[in-house]
Amino acid sequence: MEAIKLSIIVPVYNEKQVIEKTSDKLLAAFQKFHNQMEILFVDDNSPDGTAQEVLRISERSPQVQLVQHGKKEGIGAAHRAGYESARGEYILCIDADLSQSPEDLLKIKNKLDEGYDLVIGSRYMANGKQFGKSPLRDIGSRGMNLLCRMLLGIKLTDCTHTFRGFRAKLFHEYKSLISSKGHPSFQVEFSFWIANNKKKMLELPIHFKEREDGLGESKISIQKEVPPFLRLLTKLFLKRITLKR
Repeated sequence: MEAIKLSIIVPVYNEKQVIEKTSDKLLAAFQKFHNQMEILFVDDNSPDGTAQEVLRISERSPQVQLVQHGKKEGIGAAHRAGYESARGEYILCIDADLSQSPEDLLKIKNKLDEGYDLVIGSRYMANGKQFGKSPLRDIGSRGMNLLCRMLLGIKLTDCTHTFRGFRAKLFHEYKSLISSKGHPSFQVEFSFWIANNKKKMLELPIHFKEREDGLGESKISIQKEVPPFLRLLTKLFLKRITLKR
């Protein structure tokens, strides 16, 4: 195998039933890069046998690897563990439930090749769409992104979205500044440091489909997301003021 260029991070919790399908779709979309890629399933201490299923798939597909938490810590912490374990020059992130398209993830990788530092798949920019999301979660997500643009200087329509790609060196540059473990706070905090250090960012319109039929239940709760997000918003707003001085 050649040197690893692409690390695809897939956080999982009780996702045993989707591991094989998700692995196969990612391997098909990135067929040209099999010798330069790894797919890291980051298991947040699932009790349903998710880790064992990842290990089973890895026996036939060596690109598939397991990163495991000793205890359940949430989506943000799972992303961080994946980034820490990644060996690639680029880190690409996608949900386990196929809500986003592996083909769109390949488009994100291609934009990184063009020199961008951070590329996010946006549900909210022109030509972006999402299907099946509850009105409450839709309003909450859009409101969070609006606040990030207004107060934090993150000039993106969808900085809360986990579906993204970036240069691995950015994470190692800013990781000591990122304390959040939850979603979307972890993604927002990481995006804040990238945006406020004037890195080259881009969004691509994507179609987001809320969990496919038969692929389990969403692990995200708007009621749990909002309080830590508001605390983070206050902290980063004050930090931005000091950065401007």
